[in-house]
Amino acid sequence: MLNWSITTLKQYTRKPLTFDETVDVKAELMERNPDIIDMSDVHATGTILFSRGDYTVDGDLTAEVTLPSTRSLVPVTVPVDFHFNETYLADESHSDQYEEDDVLIPLTSDWLDLMPAVKDNLLLALPLRVLTQEEENAVDLPSGADWSLITEEEAAPLPPEEQPNNPFKGLQGMFDDKGDSSDKQ
Repeated sequence: MLNWSITTLKQYTRKPLTFDETVDVKAELMERNPDIIDMSDVHATGTILFSRGDYTVDGDLTAEVTLPSTRSLVPVTVPVDFHFNETYLADESHSDQYEEDDVLIPLTSDWLDLMPAVKDNLLLALPLRVLTQEEENAVDLPSGADWSLITEEEAAPLPPEEQPNNPFKGLQGMFDDKGDSSDKQ
C-alpha cells in the first residue's frame, strides 16, 4: 500500500512506475487534526521515476473531508484535490542537483513509503476558511449584541485623522530608524 522497495523502483529508469490506490487514513488524520469530523478514503494516483540515483514522485490526492464551518461550526463536506511533487534522495549529497524550491526527502531505509507524504499533504491541503453554501451566499454578515463580523475592506486602516489618540505618537522621530549598526564605528 503505497510502499515499494528500492530494488523494485530501480527497474523504472526508462518508464515510470504508475500507482493508483485508495487508502484509508481517516483515523490517523482525525487524531492529528481534531477539526476533521469525517473523511472519505483517499484516492492516490501518480508516478515514480528513478532518475539521477533518486526517486521523483509526481502524484495527485483526492478525498472529501468534513470540517466545521469557520463561521457557524456547521459540518461542511469539502472536496480536497491536491497535486504534489517530491524527490526522495538515495544520497543526501545529491541535493545540489535540484532547484532550491524542490521538495527533497532523504531516504532512511530500503523502502519508499508514500503514506507519510499522503497524510502530510492532505493536512496541508485543508482549507483554512470553510463556509456552508448559505454562508457563502449571505449578503449580511452575522452579528450579536456587542459584536459583528466585518469585511476586509471595513477592516482597512483608518486615515490618520480618524485614528484614535495614540499615546506613543510623541515618541515618533526620537529614535533612529536605521538601527544601532550606524552608531558602532
